[in-house]
Amino acid sequence: MVVHDFIFSNKWGIRLLRHHVFWLGCWLYASLTYYIIQLKWITPGFNPYYVSPGAYILLKTFLLILVYTVPCYTFINFIVPSLIKRKWMRTIVIILPLIWMMYGIGWLMYWRMFPFIDSLFDQQDNNYYPTSFWPAVVLGFIEPLKIIAAAASIKYMKHWWYVQKENEKLEQEKLKTELQLLKAQINPDFLFNAL
Repeated sequence: MVVHDFIFSNKWGIRLLRHHVFWLGCWLYASLTYYIIQLKWITPGFNPYYVSPGAYILLKTFLLILVYTVPCYTFINFIVPSLIKRKWMRTIVIILPLIWMMYGIGWLMYWRMFPFIDSLFDQQDNNYYPTSFWPAVVLGFIEPLKIIAAAASIKYMKHWWYVQKENEKLEQEKLKTELQLLKAQINPDFLFNAL
C-alpha cells in the first residue's frame, strides 16, 4: 500500500486502519508524556500527580483515549460543520452538553476509575490533589483539546489537498479547452474558406 493511498483512500477498511493508527499514536503520546512528567529526576520538587494517572499508565491512558474519541468525532463531524454553516444555536446545543459530559467523565476517571484500577493491583492511592475540580478540567477539557486539534488539522489539511487537486484539474481542463478552441480556429478548412 502506498502512503498516498493510505492517507487519501475512501475505502472502508483503509479508513478504519487510518483511524486506528491515529488513535494508537495518541495513546502512545499520552502514555509517554505522562511517564516523562512522573519522572522525579526531570523536575525535582514538582508533584505532578494532579495531572497524571499515576501507576499503570498504559491501561489508564488507554481508557482516557477511549473516552476522548467521543469529543473528537463529535467536534469534527457535528460542531465544525455547524460552525461552517453558521448554525450557532445547533452548535451551542451540541457544545454545552459535551462540555458537561467531558467534565463529569474527567472527574469519574480521576476520582473513581483510577483509584479502582490502583486497588485492583494493590497500589497506593496516587490521587493527591486536594480539589476535584482541576483534575476533571485537565482530563476532561485540556487533554481532549490536544487530540481534537491534531485530528482537525489532519482532516483540514486533507481537505486543502483535495481542493488544490480539484483546482489543478479545472485549470488543466481550461487549458485543454482553450487549446482545442485555438486548433479549431486554425483548421485548414477554416483558412481555405476565409481565403
